[in-house]
Amino acid sequence: MDLSDGSFFPLQAVTNEDLASLCEAIWEWTPCQQWISGESCQTPGCSCQRAIKLQPFFDYYKDVTAHYLPDHVGQSDPALGSHSHLISIISLLKTHPEKSRLELTVRYFEERLKKEGNESSGPAQSDRDRALNIGARITVMTPPSAQGHWDGLLETGTRPLVWHGDRSLHDFVNTAFPKKIHPALDIDIETASSAKIDIHSITAERAKRVARLKLIPTDDLRDHLLLDEKAGTLSIFHYTSVLKEHLLAAERQYHHDQNQPHGQQQRSPPSHKLKQSPLLPHQLALETLLTLKEILFPDDRESQSILRTLVSKKQFDPDLIRIVDTPSYLSAVSAPYQYQYWGSRLMDLHEELENPTPRGFFATWLERKSGARYVMMATLAGVGIAVLLGILGLAVGIFQAWVAWQQWKHPVISD
Repeated sequence: MDLSDGSFFPLQAVTNEDLASLCEAIWEWTPCQQWISGESCQTPGCSCQRAIKLQPFFDYYKDVTAHYLPDHVGQSDPALGSHSHLISIISLLKTHPEKSRLELTVRYFEERLKKEGNESSGPAQSDRDRALNIGARITVMTPPSAQGHWDGLLETGTRPLVWHGDRSLHDFVNTAFPKKIHPALDIDIETASSAKIDIHSITAERAKRVARLKLIPTDDLRDHLLLDEKAGTLSIFHYTSVLKEHLLAAERQYHHDQNQPHGQQQRSPPSHKLKQSPLLPHQLALETLLTLKEILFPDDRESQSILRTLVSKKQFDPDLIRIVDTPSYLSAVSAPYQYQYWGSRLMDLHEELENPTPRGFFATWLERKSGARYVMMATLAGVGIAVLLGILGLAVGIFQAWVAWQQWKHPVISD
């Protein structure tokens, strides 16, 4: 049987209608009917323009779902028999982010089996867990695993973070992205060294030129700004279009609660007045965008050249190039910003730029030979050579004395 058959990979085929339902489930808007039908739309300000910018995210969604394989190939009721099943799970996660994983799993599959008139026990528990994992991965852009089950290693070689059955999606997100202000960036500490650290010097251009780091894309938000000193890589979460949609959704909800008609908002609301997002924390999305726009890729020629190269050759989200167009939610941020989510990794990168890890054979060899640990070895080697030369000199002196004594004892008499 052909492995590409739908019974093996039920989510392999994705339609624009599926993607429109995905946008509605996550951000509560849908592209226009022309986009869904595959036709071009010339209406200014149409929502399809946002859908076009989200194409890299749609490709990511297709890649994640295309590899879903039910536990028992060909079974009549896999956990995800269609994209509507997955989108229903995403909607449930958004509506009830405070409910535990176990409660959400039981609720969804009981209601679905009842609605379908299915009297069987339904999908296997491991298959149900995989369905919840995929739904959470799409919504919060980081892959979880169920307790006792994991679907392989991540691209960094580590296992996914466990989303325990008694924990909610909010709990999982807070565990995956803990808040911690680095002392060097804490403006409330008078003795902090933030005044001595120019955080805006931590640019991608310097990372490439000074530390010789390779900038690589990652679709796992947890790996943003992850520095791999051994491999010489810096991971960058590049789906800025997704981050912007989460911020815009929070703003729309704020203005809706304030009874402000769409299009009449005067300015972006302060971050502390925005409600906690059901999916991705507002501050996390905002801070991630700030690390990209204000730090790694400032509005200068070198940075923009690097951005264009990353987009054209490294498959970064093209929306990164448009990040220099300061949106309202970024311009409203007051300085200095403390970077509660990414401060520690920014400081790790700052330390790497100040004291670069040697890369390449010659640089590594030079570092080894010039390290402090080799000073004593070099000194001892010098002493050993001096002693050896002294012994050789003494041996030569003794030999010369013996030759002279022999000449004196046995003089040569000439005729």
